[in-house]
Amino acid sequence: MHRMLERGWLAIITACSLAGTAIGEESPTEEQMEWQEHLSRLEERIQHLEAENSRQAEEIDELHALNDADWLTEKRADEIRALISDTLADSDTRSNLLDSGLTAGWDGHYFLASPDGRFRLQLDGQLQFRWMWNFHDEGDHHRRGFEFTRTKFTFRGHVFNPDLTFLIRTDMTRNEPGLVTGLYFIRDAWFRYRINNEWTVRFGRFKLPFTREELVPSQYQQAVERSLVNESMNLGRNDGIEFTYADRTKKIMLMYSEGALDSLGGFGIAGQQGGVTNMTASTGDVEYALTGRAEYLLAGSWQQFADFTSPLGEEFGMMVGGAVHWEESESTGGFSFGRDETRWYAATLDASIEWGGANFFASGAWHYVDAPTFHAQAWGWVVQAGAYFTPKLEFFARWEYGWWDTAVTRFQDLNMLSIGANYYFDGHDLKLTADIGFGASVISDAWDSDITQWRAEGGGSDPQIVFRTQFQLLF
Repeated sequence: MHRMLERGWLAIITACSLAGTAIGEESPTEEQMEWQEHLSRLEERIQHLEAENSRQAEEIDELHALNDADWLTEKRADEIRALISDTLADSDTRSNLLDSGLTAGWDGHYFLASPDGRFRLQLDGQLQFRWMWNFHDEGDHHRRGFEFTRTKFTFRGHVFNPDLTFLIRTDMTRNEPGLVTGLYFIRDAWFRYRINNEWTVRFGRFKLPFTREELVPSQYQQAVERSLVNESMNLGRNDGIEFTYADRTKKIMLMYSEGALDSLGGFGIAGQQGGVTNMTASTGDVEYALTGRAEYLLAGSWQQFADFTSPLGEEFGMMVGGAVHWEESESTGGFSFGRDETRWYAATLDASIEWGGANFFASGAWHYVDAPTFHAQAWGWVVQAGAYFTPKLEFFARWEYGWWDTAVTRFQDLNMLSIGANYYFDGHDLKLTADIGFGASVISDAWDSDITQWRAEGGGSDPQIVFRTQFQLLF
């Protein structure tokens, strides 16, 4: 406003001055010169005011911008406060269960825990649903059908502190000996204490540390089911105590147990008591049973070898392992001049290699049973490899060979090939597996296995064929 008034006065004075000059003398008078000097001072003042107004306008613009930023900051703060309020409200709904301060939720598994971390209970589930078809050229040529092969629920966690862990695993029976089909039973039950960073001790019922193929859980297998060699030559599970040493590159497991599961041909030639049921100590027929396994990590991480697959982009890993087993039965109490106990020796070696998108596994196992009246010996080999063609699609192949005999009988050698594929919808948690196997020789009753769908055959000209599909869900 001041600038406009002064500009107006300056215009009037200038006009009057110019008019007087035009009317009066041609050269400026002293009065005109005074007016001219006054006009110059007014022009300087106007320029100063314009500069001041420009500076004030810039300050006003900065203040507006600052006010807008403060408004945005306040709005953001309101949103954060609202988010925190919602989080606390949700936490209130999941905490203070039964007014005990427990928390519950999902962190990859369903869990129930104490706020101080001293207690935790986690629930895992496994469902395996299959359709299988079997052909051989004797008797009932074709067998096909659906089944829930595994329906497991596992409760695990820690009590008092994370160093004392436990596991209870239930499973639904199929047609396992001594169990009523369709009932739930305890598959594994143990607790483990971490002594220090390297040593742990475990008590209870769990798998004997022998073949790698058996120690890798069923949900992390590459094929629909483990090999026939493993089904006949693994040691199963039983009650016992196990000491484990593990560091960055080495793992050693030593177990003293109630005995291995004698699955050699399904005949019980070693006469031992391992199996699926929980037995009382007084019913055991084993004097002692010792099992030891060692693994050495040449490259990669231990976690890589929790399964047999190697997704695209995974680092290179290599591991070798081996195990031995020594067991002797109780004396029969008979009076004789010779030994009446049965001794059972077993050993296995394996190697596993994984590199981003491909994997290789090979193993060999040996059993020798030395009984008072006979002896038996068995060998078995497995070679398995797989490769990814897309991030979710994997193809694999497996060859297995085995032979075993007793002092009076040599059974038909096992020789078979399987090929198949996995489609990982969401890793192992949700996957579809299909494979087909061809028996290059007769499958004798020393190698058949119900869970694999391979049937015993006395002879025949055509190879036995087994096609299997499986859908797996883990949670």
